Amino acid sequence: MKTKLDNTQKCEFLLKLEDNIVCQRFFSVRNFNELTTHSLDLHYSVTYIVEDIIHQLKLKTLFLLDSDYKENSTELEQKEEHFTITIKKGKNVIYVRNFRADLYPPKVRYTVDIRPQISSILRELTQTLSSKKVATKYQDYSLLVS
Repeated sequence: MKTKLDNTQKCEFLLKLEDNIVCQRFFSVRNFNELTTHSLDLHYSVTYIVEDIIHQLKLKTLFLLDSDYKENSTELEQKEEHFTITIKKGKNVIYVRNFRADLYPPKVRYTVDIRPQISSILRELTQTLSSKKVATKYQDYSLLVS
């Protein structure tokens, strides 16, 4: 019997609002390319994911404001909050990205639901992390850490 010699790695996608987990998914990446952890490709993939989540938050905010939403004065005095996306390979953190959460009303930011997008998010990350050819230089600088 033939054994497959592919480099399959267990990875994790984690979206948090401050210290609260919003979404956590584990996924496997077949033919994992170690160079992708320090590549522009991973940065661009996560940027695309963040932009998609922000777009959904904006739509929910507009829908909420369109439905005669009334703000409380206590909601206006909110502290700065952030969403955090973390990509891990095993126990090692590969990538972390923060973006503001307090820009959206509490009713929107505390009810984030990315379940409809999670399959496309994981597909995007899997494709990126298994890419054979990746950009590891920016201008004249190498992104690889020795």
